[in-house]
Amino acid sequence: MRRLAIAAGGILLVGGGAIAVILATGGDPASPDLPPVTAAAPAPPPVIPVGPLPGIGADGKAVRLEAPPVEFEPEPPPPDAGSWEAIPAASRPNRMGPIGPVLANELSEVLQPRLAQCFDEETQSRFGQTPVSRPLNGREADDAGTILLVLNVEVSPGQVRIADAPVEQQGPASDGTVACAQRVLRGHVVRTPVATDTRRVRMAFQLHP
Repeated sequence: MRRLAIAAGGILLVGGGAIAVILATGGDPASPDLPPVTAAAPAPPPVIPVGPLPGIGADGKAVRLEAPPVEFEPEPPPPDAGSWEAIPAASRPNRMGPIGPVLANELSEVLQPRLAQCFDEETQSRFGQTPVSRPLNGREADDAGTILLVLNVEVSPGQVRIADAPVEQQGPASDGTVACAQRVLRGHVVRTPVATDTRRVRMAFQLHP
C-alpha cells in the first residue's frame, strides 16, 4: 500500500508539472519561452534648425535690440522775405483792420453766389484741367477737413485787390472746384475809402457751396 501511494503521488506531481508547462506556453508544450511584447516608443519629432530668435544671440544669451531710426520728412525751408508766404495769414477778417469787414462783406454778398457755382459737376468738369494755385512753400495741400484758401490781398489807396487765392487745405473738393474758385477770386477789386495805405496782407477763407 505504501508503494502504491508513493507511485500515485509521483504521477500527480508529473501531471501537474505538465499542465503548468502547457498553461505557460499557451497550450503548446514545445513552444519556447518568448519575451513579453512591449509597445514601441514613438519616434521623436524632427529637429528643424532655426536661426537665433529676436533678442537672443547665437550663443543663447539675451542681446539688446536697437530700434530702427525714425525718419521724418525734412521741414520746408523758410519762405523768402519778399514772398507772400512770409506774411502771416489772418484767421478772421476783424484782424485785418478796417479793410477786413469790407472784404468779408464783399466775399459774402457779391462773390459767394459765383463761388457756389464752382461745386456744380458741369463746372468742375470744365475747370478740371485748369492748374490749381498752391503755396510756394513746398507743402502739399491737406486733403482732410474743410476747404481752405488763403487770400493774397494787395491794399492801395481807395481799393483792395485779391491777387491770388492758393489752396491751403483742399478737403473733399476736386481740382476743378478749387480752380474755378480761384478764377472767381483772382483779380477781384473792392473799391473802399477805408483803404488809405499801401501794403500786402493775407487772410484765410473757407470755401463752401
